Amino acid sequence: MSALDPIKLPALVYVILFLGVISISGFAVGSHVTVTPLRPRVLAGENVTLTCHGVASVQVKQSYFWYKDEEKLNRYEQNFTMNEATREDSGRYQCQTSTSNIKPFSLPKIKVTPDPPLEGYDVTIMCDTNLSLVLGPTELQFAFYLKGKIVRGFNTSDQYKIPVAQLWDSGDYSCEVKTSDSVWRKLSNETFIEIEELFSYPGINFSPHQVTEGEVLMVMCDASPFAKPTELLFEFYANGKRVREFSPLNSYTVQEVQLEDSGPYLCVAKTVTGSVQKMGTASFIAIQELFPTPSISVSPREVLEGSIMTVSCDINSKWRGPGNPSYIFYKDGRLVQSLSGQRGYKVTAAQLHNAGSYECEAKYPSGEAKMSKHLKINVQELYLSITVAPTAVTEGDSMRITCYMKPSTPKMATNPQFAFYRDGLKVQEFSPSNIYRVPLAQVQHSGGYTCELRISTVIGKKMRRHLYVHIQELVSCPNITVVPYPQLVQGSAMTLTCDTALNPLAEMTELQFAFYRDGLNVRDFSFSDTYHVPCVQQENSGNYSCEVRSSTSDVRKMSRGICVQIKEWSQRYRYRQFAASVLLLVLVALILYMRRNK
Repeated sequence: MSALDPIKLPALVYVILFLGVISISGFAVGSHVTVTPLRPRVLAGENVTLTCHGVASVQVKQSYFWYKDEEKLNRYEQNFTMNEATREDSGRYQCQTSTSNIKPFSLPKIKVTPDPPLEGYDVTIMCDTNLSLVLGPTELQFAFYLKGKIVRGFNTSDQYKIPVAQLWDSGDYSCEVKTSDSVWRKLSNETFIEIEELFSYPGINFSPHQVTEGEVLMVMCDASPFAKPTELLFEFYANGKRVREFSPLNSYTVQEVQLEDSGPYLCVAKTVTGSVQKMGTASFIAIQELFPTPSISVSPREVLEGSIMTVSCDINSKWRGPGNPSYIFYKDGRLVQSLSGQRGYKVTAAQLHNAGSYECEAKYPSGEAKMSKHLKINVQELYLSITVAPTAVTEGDSMRITCYMKPSTPKMATNPQFAFYRDGLKVQEFSPSNIYRVPLAQVQHSGGYTCELRISTVIGKKMRRHLYVHIQELVSCPNITVVPYPQLVQGSAMTLTCDTALNPLAEMTELQFAFYRDGLNVRDFSFSDTYHVPCVQQENSGNYSCEVRSSTSDVRKMSRGICVQIKEWSQRYRYRQFAASVLLLVLVALILYMRRNK
């Protein structure tokens, strides 16, 4: 080729302008393109001509089609010229003739053999594509992917083999085909390939399901073939130890089974070639005793002092007879209930000394005896607490004192009885009620309160500490005063006042007042705390007192008495009054006379 000849390039051409230079590259697809000028790199501003040359076995009239970046151009000549090429002319150019539309190979497809693929067998995955005969011999390379990750790199084999396929080899497979010069590459669609199970995971079955010591136990390993008849071998394990190696027999027999044969059993199944091996999950079997060991329990689980406590000896209905066992109960190694058919030992009112280590013994008709394990039983001591409501008690309130058992009220054979004390003196006898009520609390109800509990005739509880209750006065004891005092004479005015102080906590309480003379009411209750006599006489003399009460009459308080004596007008007293009046008039006249003579 001379230096003036145009450059021959494939029918697929890349024309790229880079820093003012146009670069041209491409690859063959059965027709080729020549580029003028012949330099591999074309400067911007130059004229560029692309020529499409088709491949045909005979001389036929060609038609030409041009494409840029996969889009068809409105150009149909064999020569495609770009005058003064610019950066925008850069791109991927293709031409097609009526005889150059043959691709090098078809889109590949995934195929698998055998179909369906089975675990434990060799599986071959093929990348199937058709090579164009027009191109002649062309070397292709193949790669395979699982879930988008390469599992075999490119080589000339169109097959990917999975020896002894397993379930985890299932997934989405795809393959890629390329020419040896990597110009043409095609990726297949993903195809899901599922490796089918040859047989199921083995499971354990027991026969019989409930077995007693001395009987025959058969352990069976079930692994069902899914695909085709498959010869399997089986291995058995008990309590983590292998008890039988691989053999074609899918059962394992235990003659005269013992208690120590209890535990988890599992088996392993595999093909004769060992290509597939599966271990099942463990199944547990408990060998029942011929003479069951009793279990001991207590109800309730937390025993409170005074509650009903029942200790039970149970063989869980495992005894099949003949006859029924008898039971003995022990506490701290000492007999508390002798041999009988009763499965329970009952304490009607548990006390602190009933706590201890209990066990029971079951004796069977054959003479066999089995002892239970020890059971530690604690008896929780009861405590009493006392509360008052309302928390701040005022005269006239309804007061309620309640006695509680702690931690909680247990279930008892007899109802508990409660008694109440104030300052050591009993104020309420034993009764089922745990409440002491005072409908109208008075100051004298203040004091230290305690309560006492009695359960049947064996348990008595008395509080060690008292609750002091202070009853606040609603109103203070009234004080009566008289004005004027101490001299009262006939005809003068007298006012009696009933003074008292109301508790600030009860400031909304209305008070009423009454007045008495010598114990007789002289003014009935009213909201006024004064009693007025405008002109007293001798008959008004006497011992006066007043009473205050709340508007609801819940609280009433009487004052101390005050003695009032009314004096009559004597003759001597009258003379003195007349002389004092005359003297007063003289003094007034003298003052007036002196003022006039100034």
